[in-house]
Amino acid sequence: MRRKYTPEQLAFIHEIAPGRYADEIVELFNARFGANLTVGQLRALKKNHNIKSGVPRSRGGDGLFTKEQREFIAQHVAGRHNRELADLINERFGLSVTVKQIKAWKKNHGYSSGLKGSEGMAPPNKGKPRTWTGGEETRFKKGHIPHNYMPVGSERVNADGYVDVKIADPNKWRGKHLLVWEQHHGRPVPKGYAVIFGDGNRRNFDPENLILVSRQQLAVMNKHGLIRNNAELTKTGVIMADLLQKISARKRKR
Repeated sequence: MRRKYTPEQLAFIHEIAPGRYADEIVELFNARFGANLTVGQLRALKKNHNIKSGVPRSRGGDGLFTKEQREFIAQHVAGRHNRELADLINERFGLSVTVKQIKAWKKNHGYSSGLKGSEGMAPPNKGKPRTWTGGEETRFKKGHIPHNYMPVGSERVNADGYVDVKIADPNKWRGKHLLVWEQHHGRPVPKGYAVIFGDGNRRNFDPENLILVSRQQLAVMNKHGLIRNNAELTKTGVIMADLLQKISARKRKR
């Protein structure tokens, strides 16, 4: 029996297919929709809807991410846990990459955040008896506060220019724009959604300037330049992104 796809699923595949191999598309699709799509089914779908990936037959590539995305990871992997890095990639490129995928990809390609235990691995000396001397005088004592300690509620600007707020010790931070949006609307940002700055100004935290969009809408808006320097124009861009997805889905049905 021929498998049926929703317009949202077809639009998603159309958006992520360029530059990716079949198994990569299947992995992202299944993670996004909780489905069990196979490589064979995907190939049939691509053929029926004339969807091209534009990748060489011989793999020779780098797997899950495009060249641009790999460069982005290389620039932002340091100092970030897998969850934080996955969220950053998903927000930037409108993907649905999981922590498990990030962890495996980093291991396979030799990347590390530099944070102890951040890759889910125990230190090599865990459980082993101490065989060295010295250093006791430099160890933190109970109740000692490091000179660079920042209390909960502190703000910082991260490498991407976003303002983060420390929400818990020892080192848990979250985007200020997300916190402001949630406080204003009285609910958490839904899974699979992002909050963008309507006027592009990452210092404008006016609730009217913070716009909730789905990852799919964000991908279309980035592709077509629909995020403007005016909040009202960007809100119109969200509507246009929805229309573009519907038009694209109808064209593929013809």
